[in-house]
Amino acid sequence: MKEQLEAIAKKAFEELAQSQDLKALDAVRVKYLGKKGELTAILKQMGKLSAEERPVIGQLANEIRKDIEDTIANKSAEIKKAAQ
Repeated sequence: MKEQLEAIAKKAFEELAQSQDLKALDAVRVKYLGKKGELTAILKQMGKLSAEERPVIGQLANEIRKDIEDTIANKSAEIKKAAQ
C-alpha cells in the first residue's frame, strides 16, 4: 500500500506540474482527492490493514494529501497572479 501511495503522489505531482489553468488544476484535485479519487480509494482500504500498519500508512496518506492540497493552492495562486 505504501508503494501505491507513493505512485499516486508521483503521478499527481507530475500532472499538477503540467496544469496550466484552474480547470486543469481542479480536474487533478478531483482525480486524486475527490469522493471517488485515487487517494480516497486507498484510504477506504485502511480497515484491511493490521493495527501496526494502519498508523504508518495513515500518516503517509495524510502527508501526501496535504502536499497535493498545498501544491494545488500554490499553483492556483500563481495562475491567478499571472492572469492579472
